[in-house]
Amino acid sequence: LLQLYTTPEAAFEIQSEHELLTLHALYALMDENLGFIEANFCNRILNFFVLLEDQCNWDMLVKAIETGTLPNDDKLEISGDIRTKLASTMVPDPDRAKVLRQIRIDHRESLRLQKRNRDQNQSQALGDADNSSTSSYTSTSKSLARRIWPNLHTILASETGTFQIYGDILRKQYIGQDVTIYSPLYAATEGLIGVNPHIHGKSYILHPEAIFYEFYPIEHDEASDNLDDDDDDDDADDDVINPEKTLFIEQLEPGKEYEVIITNLTGLYRYRFGDVVRCVGYKHEAPIVEVAYRKGQFLNASGERTSEETFYKALSNTVSKKWNLSLKDYTTVEYFLEGNRKPRYVVFVELSEDADTTSMNNGSQRPFERVLTKKQKMQLDRALGVENKSYEALRRIGRLQPIEVITLRK
Repeated sequence: LLQLYTTPEAAFEIQSEHELLTLHALYALMDENLGFIEANFCNRILNFFVLLEDQCNWDMLVKAIETGTLPNDDKLEISGDIRTKLASTMVPDPDRAKVLRQIRIDHRESLRLQKRNRDQNQSQALGDADNSSTSSYTSTSKSLARRIWPNLHTILASETGTFQIYGDILRKQYIGQDVTIYSPLYAATEGLIGVNPHIHGKSYILHPEAIFYEFYPIEHDEASDNLDDDDDDDDADDDVINPEKTLFIEQLEPGKEYEVIITNLTGLYRYRFGDVVRCVGYKHEAPIVEVAYRKGQFLNASGERTSEETFYKALSNTVSKKWNLSLKDYTTVEYFLEGNRKPRYVVFVELSEDADTTSMNNGSQRPFERVLTKKQKMQLDRALGVENKSYEALRRIGRLQPIEVITLRK
């Protein structure tokens, strides 16, 4: 199976993530006929492109291709025996190195023209008649990925749930719209769960013979049901399942969410492995599901139970539609450490001022490092209330403080 990949077998003996990722990048650059890139989740593919985008990394890798020698130990720390095995796979390829250097030059020029064209369009929108010329750049210009690998057609990785942010960044900055992100299987160490039959789809047909499934309905209580004074029992109740409420595979209802419980041939019996799925329909007699979230990964400061999916939807819509910025990454926590004051959410965000710029742009994609205004923070607070009525109710009666948003430097 490893023969399908550009990276030699010896590289997979390496335990360091950075060194292995660097070698994946090196051997991928060597092969201009690369057709697909694979990882479990989109964030790993994004890390791959971020590594390539760095000028120092790019120069180091292109030099290695040109000379047919691995980078020195101070740049690539791998053991002597693995280095020896990998060295035998390296052949000088100055022609490929020359092509790669020109690709970077051409891509930067394309981005420069893109920025000029965008600035001119903005001026025209403001009624500036003196800026009526147009740039030769169009939105159909090649992405960085397709410049390096003209035959690249598919990214095999999951972008469901909260990994959607990384899929969005990949499309904007690195692969464009002509490279498909496809997650063919819904699987875990416990076994194969479902198959995605549509290359542009994000749902899975449950495999009825791979695992014996049971499903526990997720009850979405109204906000008024969650406003009692005793919130400490909420998580405890989640750990207890009423066996009479579990459902079989043929009993799922479209539009409803369920915790997956599995029994498999390797000895797991009624195992709750943590995923919550949403039934979206049926293919003949097999349910079609989307992965909604991981059970337990809620913000639950006062009984409101905000899922990852809900929070990301509110945040991404606010960033793009209200703040006119681009969301690069984020993390959020419940914050209780303010004496007797009520809890609040604190979200740490990395933002960019140019929502439609791409990589290798010589700084035209400016990190947003200013403090957000109170009005902007309240826009996110209100958006979160729209997505989660329990949050809105708890904010209204003062059980939660307004959300705090902290912008981070890149």
